[in-house]
Amino acid sequence: MTTFTDLQISREIIRAMDDMGWVEPTPVQAAVIPEGLKGGDLFAQAQTGTGKTGTYGSIVLGRTKAGARLPSTLVLVPTRELAIQVSEELDRLSAFTGHRCVPIYGGVGIEAQATKLRKGVDMVVATPGRTRDLLDRKDLDLSRISIVVLDEADRMLDMGFARDLNYILSRVPKRRQTMLFSATMSSDIRKLAMAQMVDPQEILVSRDEPVLDLTRQCLVIAEKGVKNDALTTILDKGQPKAIVFCNAKYRADRLAKRLAAHGYLAGTIHGNVAQNKRERVLRGFKEGSIRVLVATDVAARGLDIENVDLVVNFDVPNDPDTYIHRIGRTGRAGAEGTAISFFMPDELPLIRDFEKRTGKPIETMELEIVRKPEPEVRRPAQYARREASRPPRTGGGGPARGNETQPRKRGPAKQGRQAGKGRPHASSGRRGARD
Repeated sequence: MTTFTDLQISREIIRAMDDMGWVEPTPVQAAVIPEGLKGGDLFAQAQTGTGKTGTYGSIVLGRTKAGARLPSTLVLVPTRELAIQVSEELDRLSAFTGHRCVPIYGGVGIEAQATKLRKGVDMVVATPGRTRDLLDRKDLDLSRISIVVLDEADRMLDMGFARDLNYILSRVPKRRQTMLFSATMSSDIRKLAMAQMVDPQEILVSRDEPVLDLTRQCLVIAEKGVKNDALTTILDKGQPKAIVFCNAKYRADRLAKRLAAHGYLAGTIHGNVAQNKRERVLRGFKEGSIRVLVATDVAARGLDIENVDLVVNFDVPNDPDTYIHRIGRTGRAGAEGTAISFFMPDELPLIRDFEKRTGKPIETMELEIVRKPEPEVRRPAQYARREASRPPRTGGGGPARGNETQPRKRGPAKQGRQAGKGRPHASSGRRGARD
């Protein structure tokens, strides 16, 4: 059995690993750490939940000195949540090395992050957009970077960060070590690797095993009108800790509100949720005060949440890779998990694509759906008080309000407006495009 000592990791890092409960290296750690410590460029493909952060974290801490004023390591990740998560894990891993790490991401004030950078930092974990903002403001100096890590690189390209990545990497010294990690290895990823690396080594840990073995895959054929009841029927069995994926932000909001109205401990995250609320919801989900996390694909990549019993694709994803990343939130770290997808009849042809990509069958689940009445929508208290204080309606069926008996007087019509002229309708203009 390979041990962390066999990988030539320093005693300080191994001591932190012991405190974190790490017993032995994962396959990606055993394959990549020895090569990374040599200092060469590499790109590695490994399935989700296999310890990629610990892999490049061990390399970074082993090859850089602590206490620098300017950062020596830049880790780029696609989402805010992943930036926070990676930074926290690097903090734990560097508990006895003295390295300082700062997460940089959007959705929060930029000044506080700039202040932390000015105080000095060894490692920066950042999203591409906020990194570019800080570079343009001259609050981030990358002139001393010696190691660059691109984590979840395929997701960054999917999210349209290619131009930002090229811009950021153009500001980093050419003499550096670059490591790219991804769960999938598309032609675009290979192109990026070849453009940004020098003679990189390719390490494929899980080419033919994109889905964790302990994840049971099921499907339920459900028309749109019965999905809500199908979901609550499943959630009522064993009270699982579950992530429910929707394809649109408004659908995630609506579903989370319905679940909460039925008494489920539910929360939601997506791109329009304020960052402080996203952090609060994720913390509640990890700690157990929230049992059902309703999310868009912002939660499908990289998030390491322990003991997720169930993943439900309330809306079927559009492509096999997204399907893989979603169901990879369960069945992690040796624990069993279940992934259930709701297919409408016209979506059934997608099953073959998913099975071909995963190499595993998706079994049909027979579900006896228990219908629940729609929850009563409670009006806010101020409206109830307003209704109670309003005088009763009078008269025979007219639209009169209170004790009004005379029609309300209307002022003279404004002159000068002809048909098609004057103030535009409230729904016109740029607002509709933004919505």
